[in-house]
Amino acid sequence: MSNEDQIEYWNDNAGLKWAEQQAALDAFLAPVTSLLMDAAAIAPGERVLDIGCGTGETTLIATDAGADVTGVDVSEPMLELARSRSNGSAQLVLADASEYRADEGFDLIMSRFGVMFFEDPVAAFTNIKANLKPGGRMVFACWQSPKVNHWVMVPMQAIKPLLPEAPETDPHAPGPFAFADDDRLKKILAEAGFGDVAMTPHSVDICMSQSGGVDGAVYFSSQIGPASRALGEVDEALKPQLLAALKEALSPYDDNGRVAVPGGIWIVQAS
Repeated sequence: MSNEDQIEYWNDNAGLKWAEQQAALDAFLAPVTSLLMDAAAIAPGERVLDIGCGTGETTLIATDAGADVTGVDVSEPMLELARSRSNGSAQLVLADASEYRADEGFDLIMSRFGVMFFEDPVAAFTNIKANLKPGGRMVFACWQSPKVNHWVMVPMQAIKPLLPEAPETDPHAPGPFAFADDDRLKKILAEAGFGDVAMTPHSVDICMSQSGGVDGAVYFSSQIGPASRALGEVDEALKPQLLAALKEALSPYDDNGRVAVPGGIWIVQAS
């Protein structure tokens, strides 16, 4: 099993951009974070493993709840920022969660969008399960299908007519929507040894700009997410047209400077 492509991706421009956009991303993901932490129900003194901890938001929340937290991520740029934010309050490890093993088990393993990128998800979750104490639990957030995530579909449908025709992609390939299919994910977790799997759907408003209006949302979309990848691969001469298309598509979601677009997630719980 190899996750080298993902490791390379998150240590290149993607990781740098996520670190640069930390404040905007924390606001972008705030409703998801709230749902995740409610489901996690962390008790003081628990040992917690935060998979794909990124720039540290969820790790910090768990630490503030009194947990002994270890955060793991493959992205050094994001971990560097997490270290500065945590100020030594959590253990932060550069590691691939599909291979990481701790010396002592965890009461809780959690993740906010950090588990959808494994090349071999059954093997990865089998290893993750081995890090749980007997009676321990896992809670994570992952995206539902793109069709309910308008924060992705609205920008992509706006720019698609201007882009070269792209080949069809495998919906189950490592990436943001790899676990959109709840039946597939339940099967993966069962094969990895997890029981009592529950998947709860939630509708969330994804804030692409807190107060910067459509221009702020266009900039954010050009830096983070699928549209940013497309923009990064086109000729510079085409970019003004793409940005104009994004602005037109996102304008209806502008509410006095705040731009929020509907999305959908799963909160997954297993033991």
